[in-house]
Amino acid sequence: MNETNNIEKIKTELINSCVNYNTKSFIPFLMSKNVLTAMPNKTRFYSFFKYMVSCTKQCSEGQLTFKIEHEKRTNNRKKYYLNFYDKIHKHSRLSIEVRETKENIYFDTLPF
Repeated sequence: MNETNNIEKIKTELINSCVNYNTKSFIPFLMSKNVLTAMPNKTRFYSFFKYMVSCTKQCSEGQLTFKIEHEKRTNNRKKYYLNFYDKIHKHSRLSIEVRETKENIYFDTLPF
């Protein structure tokens, strides 16, 4: 599989797991060698990610939607935030920092 397609697939699955509140479906993609995280290891990242998605589910109304915001491109690198919104709140319910290159994708979950 082309690495760019692989990065797109990982990003798509991250979005789907958040929108559907199903973090377990993201585990195989998280374990990809192309995924990097801000946590010391992927298990710690997943634990915190699962907690954040659970909290988002509890404090959200209706279906989540996402927006890519604050996108910046430099050379072969792209940085942006995946922000997830519900139908009534003005501010995002969940925010994930993403940094992409051709080879890797980096995730950092931002606290409330």
